[in-house]
Amino acid sequence: MPEQEQIEQASPESQPNRLQRCLDNFHASRSWLANGLAYVSLRLYGFGDVTLAEVSHGAYQGLAHKDRSLEHIQDADLIVAESKACLQNAQARRSAITDKCKTLFTLSSLLLGLIGVLLPKSLAFDALWMRVVCFLAVLALLNAVMLLLTFFDVGRDTEVSLDQEQVDLEAGDFKKSLLNLYLRCQVALDNRTDYLVDLYKAARFFFLLAFTVVVLLFSVNFLFDSSKSRTEEVIRALRSDPKFIELLRGPKGDTGLKGDTGDQGIRGADGRQGSRDDSGKDLVIDEDKLIERILDSPRLKKKLGDAIQAILKPQPPTN
Repeated sequence: MPEQEQIEQASPESQPNRLQRCLDNFHASRSWLANGLAYVSLRLYGFGDVTLAEVSHGAYQGLAHKDRSLEHIQDADLIVAESKACLQNAQARRSAITDKCKTLFTLSSLLLGLIGVLLPKSLAFDALWMRVVCFLAVLALLNAVMLLLTFFDVGRDTEVSLDQEQVDLEAGDFKKSLLNLYLRCQVALDNRTDYLVDLYKAARFFFLLAFTVVVLLFSVNFLFDSSKSRTEEVIRALRSDPKFIELLRGPKGDTGLKGDTGDQGIRGADGRQGSRDDSGKDLVIDEDKLIERILDSPRLKKKLGDAIQAILKPQPPTN
């Protein structure tokens, strides 16, 4: 029993945590996807010297710092001030490109939202090639957004820090050490800034490509696709849609009660009863026979005789 308890207590420590492994694999996959997308985008833009290792590192390796020889230095304060100014210029360059990326990211987000709003309405292209080109433009815009998000990823930067050994140095030696620290930070900052500048160029390229394609597609669709013809096509499609017609008719009601039988037909001159027609279908009227029946009516003859006598009766003379 004591040995079994020891095995049970040791088993959680010997086996790796599955949740931790899943999270690590997810992080590695996400990083690989983002770095691969950035690498392919930079190569498509035209940067042939970039490597996947540099993209994964988030900085180029083109510049390397070499400690300056300070044996024959004349004015240490002036050189330290100049090295500090170089570092400040590198920081200002980083701030400028960061502001440009913020503006481009805002424009990309607005364009992506605008396409999402207008796509079901004005950009519902009928031609297959237009839909394919629009889909590729949207992918290019998403790629620009992904590159900008990679730009704002947390990277590695070198900062000036003082160790105890440097603090214990004399004033002259401390200034010489500080000068090399400034220059080392400036080189590391420039390496990363150069990479971010290229990343910004690629993102701007894909944004302009997507924006141009969307504007051209919208212009072609607006100029050559008439709203009247589109309306007629919609009307014809609705007329030929049996489900839409059935929806307009609505559900069928119950069968109503059968009506009363109609009156019998007029008795003819020969004394026979006319035929009865309930539905009114296939009923043919003989006009000649109908006129003969009207003229042979005794009531009509009496009315006509009275009218003729009233006309022919002499009128009394008037004074």
